[in-house]
Amino acid sequence: MKSLKKSVILLGLISIVSVSYADLPKPFDYKKASTNYVDNTSGGFGSIANPYFFGGSIGASEASSYCSGESNCEDTDTAWKIFGGYKFTDKLSVEGAYMNLGDIYKNGQNSDVSAFSAYGVGTLPVTEQFDVFGKVGATRWSSDNTDGSESGFGASFGVGAKMHINENTKLRAEWEKVLDVETSDSESSDINMLSVGVELSTF
Repeated sequence: MKSLKKSVILLGLISIVSVSYADLPKPFDYKKASTNYVDNTSGGFGSIANPYFFGGSIGASEASSYCSGESNCEDTDTAWKIFGGYKFTDKLSVEGAYMNLGDIYKNGQNSDVSAFSAYGVGTLPVTEQFDVFGKVGATRWSSDNTDGSESGFGASFGVGAKMHINENTKLRAEWEKVLDVETSDSESSDINMLSVGVELSTF
């Protein structure tokens, strides 16, 4: 009888150990994993197939507070820019642009404003065909004024959206602001630009 009990207890212990072992994590098969590994990541540096991009946009500019209290004044004009940049990842890039911000005038004084801008750009993919982005940077502006030319540096930033037409072509719309541009009579204004354009990636 004692022998039977010992056998039953032994079988029970064997069963418990077998079940417990079956639930333990199996050793990782590094050889098999390395053979079947496929790199599907797209966020690492240097992982973008076509990292360089360029394009152009056209729209309108406005000088904030330039015409406050003035009747003989025009603070808006047609504006355009050309740009190019490099994508480190699908979410991070750098961008440079030349911006022609148009002419503004009041009381016989005229200012023709242009700028070179450099930005860091963060992009958020919303869908496979649609992205939104924000950017911040610095601008070297110049104004050719009736009473003399001025130039200087100012902060700049913007937001926008892109629609993918194909792998290498995107339509983009954006708003940008260049701070503290000096115009005629040593006045300073922030220049806003709304534009639409095309962005092309290298092939």
